[in-house]
Amino acid sequence: MIRLISEPSELILDESYYSGRIHAACEAYGTGYDFCRLYRLDSGCGLIYNSSCVLSGNCDDPEEISEFIMINSPDMLECPVSLGNGLDLPGYEKRRRILFERRVRPEIDAVPEEARLMDMLGIVKDAFGETEPDLWYADMSHRIRHGVSRAFMCHGVSCACVDFVYHGAAYISQVATVSCERGKGYAKALLEMISLELIEKGIVPRLWAYDELAGFYRKAGFLPIDEDIIYFKNY
Repeated sequence: MIRLISEPSELILDESYYSGRIHAACEAYGTGYDFCRLYRLDSGCGLIYNSSCVLSGNCDDPEEISEFIMINSPDMLECPVSLGNGLDLPGYEKRRRILFERRVRPEIDAVPEEARLMDMLGIVKDAFGETEPDLWYADMSHRIRHGVSRAFMCHGVSCACVDFVYHGAAYISQVATVSCERGKGYAKALLEMISLELIEKGIVPRLWAYDELAGFYRKAGFLPIDEDIIYFKNY
């Protein structure tokens, strides 16, 4: 049975990325916000955050979980392949993505620059298109203040974010470069600086990417270790 919880201690967490995402949201926001709701599953847990959903654990009752998704109608769903394969989600399309990690220490001697969020927002909007600036800024600044996330820039034209650190792995996202400066190595340099800082602390850098960017991340020193399916709502 899926039920809304009010205490973080009720979460059933494992060592996966999905549990890490849920744990990070809990660390940043707790259980007191309607836009950040935590759920207990029979063999796992779930998060509804704004228009996205994350599920972790096993799928004991795929019909119940499918109904839960359809009722909440998130724009995006992340979950383990073993859980997602059992779901029946009409109106959603699947897209494969790859999990990369870097184990080798970069041969550089540079430190990443902490980002000014308003400058980073400009890069994110240029790279990813539609972004709700107020929501993005509020979320990023809140996560950074609570020590969950960190944001970095390189020469004012590339950015990346360490979303969260969980069980010895740091998950990097929002890797972007303004369109007029792409192909000059700024994003690769930034990833190397972030990776160096993490590896020296004993933390493994990881990131998710779609197939079309796999070649870039391989050249940046990352190797594929896993893959999953992400679900997007059709409009």
